[in-house]
Amino acid sequence: MTQERDIVDELREIQRMNTTLHGAQMAARAADDIERLRGMLEVQDEMVKHYVEERDEARREVCVLMQRAGFLRGDYANERGWDCFKEKP
Repeated sequence: MTQERDIVDELREIQRMNTTLHGAQMAARAADDIERLRGMLEVQDEMVKHYVEERDEARREVCVLMQRAGFLRGDYANERGWDCFKEKP
């Protein structure tokens, strides 16, 4: 089984091997852009995880309040497709 090479590694190699300034610059810019975009995706992934945790905590609070108001445990959540009482990962 062959291991797939990372596109940024390939572009950096093209940059080093390219004898024309234009080709080397293009490969460098492409590699830089890919690395920048990957960094942005990592930040956004962390933001999504944070907002999901906040949403889940808010849902748990609502479920507890609705349980105190007389709903059976989980009924309010089930009506909305929530799982308020699942274990946190």
